[in-house]
Amino acid sequence: MFVVYHESVVCIRENVDNVSERTKFDSPYENTYDPPYIMSIVPNMNSLLRVDNLYARVEGKDILSGVSLAIPAGEIHFLVGPNGSGKTTLANTLMGSPQITVTAGAVSFDGEEITALPPEERAKKGLHLWFQHPAEIAGVGYMPFLRSVAASRGDTLPPEKEFRDAVAARAEELEMPVALLERNLNEGFSGGEKKRSELLQLAVFAPRFAILDECDSGLDVDGIRAAAKALQAFRDGRRSLLVITHHGALREYLHPDAVHVMARGRIVASGGEELAIAIERDGFGQFGA
Repeated sequence: MFVVYHESVVCIRENVDNVSERTKFDSPYENTYDPPYIMSIVPNMNSLLRVDNLYARVEGKDILSGVSLAIPAGEIHFLVGPNGSGKTTLANTLMGSPQITVTAGAVSFDGEEITALPPEERAKKGLHLWFQHPAEIAGVGYMPFLRSVAASRGDTLPPEKEFRDAVAARAEELEMPVALLERNLNEGFSGGEKKRSELLQLAVFAPRFAILDECDSGLDVDGIRAAAKALQAFRDGRRSLLVITHHGALREYLHPDAVHVMARGRIVASGGEELAIAIERDGFGQFGA
């Protein structure tokens, strides 16, 4: 067994042949992804988000099989893995989707267990989910939606015109057509416009912890660059990101603090940015995926 110590997680690696050797590496994540090892993550008490041995099912089918994860404040972590590995289910579980049943384990945010809290209560505490496929909602104006959600989270809002001007300015910074703000929420938006819409919501709500489910899909090179620039704001020592991605382009801009590999419903490896580079080169087969 190899134990890798880090200020935010303790990484325990178990050889499939039950090798009992233990060592402490100088590098926080040194060699944590060399097969044939399976690695789990045991979070400590200093993390903004902690996931402890989480099991969950959707429509009677087990999807998550013992996920453990820890993300400190001020860090950007990437979650990668093959299709069907459970990444989106984990994202929705962290946000409290009623379509998912947690059967074991716990989720904690800022030292408080939130496993049983509904989505709206998690949002009030500072969690936010960027949807992989944002819905079009007829009859709900974009700008009233932003203001209503911000108010429900307890934010102190400026007068309406001042709020609208500030949102429009942020939209221009994100290269999002301001005219879209006059439409219903996501109605008639292109795929790229929906992604920029999610990015604008992230900027307006400024959550403490955001889960981004494939935020880079559907964006061109300029869109990815604009998104990465906006996401860098989370490196303020207080807020954190969990970014689910299939592409290396975003990594080149964000340079994540840690990368986690998900397969078969659990985290099977973690490392630094070099782990993402190894996956881009060799794929997920090295993890038995």
